[in-house]
Amino acid sequence: MAQNYNAKNDGNSKLLMGVLVGAAVGGAIALLDSNTRDQVKTGSKNVGSSTSGFVRNVKDNPGEFKNDLSGRFQSAVSTLKNAMSEAQSLYEKVNEDVVPQVEAIRESASEIADSAKEATEDAKGIGSQVADAGSEVKEGVSTSTGSSNSSDDSVVQLNKKSQNTVDASPQGDIPGDLGRDK
Repeated sequence: MAQNYNAKNDGNSKLLMGVLVGAAVGGAIALLDSNTRDQVKTGSKNVGSSTSGFVRNVKDNPGEFKNDLSGRFQSAVSTLKNAMSEAQSLYEKVNEDVVPQVEAIRESASEIADSAKEATEDAKGIGSQVADAGSEVKEGVSTSTGSSNSSDDSVVQLNKKSQNTVDASPQGDIPGDLGRDK
């Protein structure tokens, strides 16, 4: 296992060495151009002067630097507190205003669905009653046409217009789907 670790370190060090050599060669080739050299010189001087200026300010006025840094942190904390307060207010508003409305809509939708189910069941019941009535009329018509002078009380006598409608039907029953046997 120690050999594995050493082998990995050798591979990593070779990689690191290759990267460093490649960077050095690339930098040297880039510096062959005079414009690049001038830009590197100017950039280095700017970084050096700004760094030394920063260090000099901190060294000369550590209290001022500390106060400046502290003020920036306090400002950031204040901004975050305000944002959190606004988020809390928004959350409370949503809970007070929107959530109850959503619940009311959900309850209304549930009531509407229940009413629709009841109406469907009622319609099925009415359809069944209409079909039963149609069957009774059909039985009454076929009984009355089979024996014209029957004294049976269950026979339904149709008026002339209804009898004409039944007689005109190709199947001899009430027009429409409800009264027909399929």
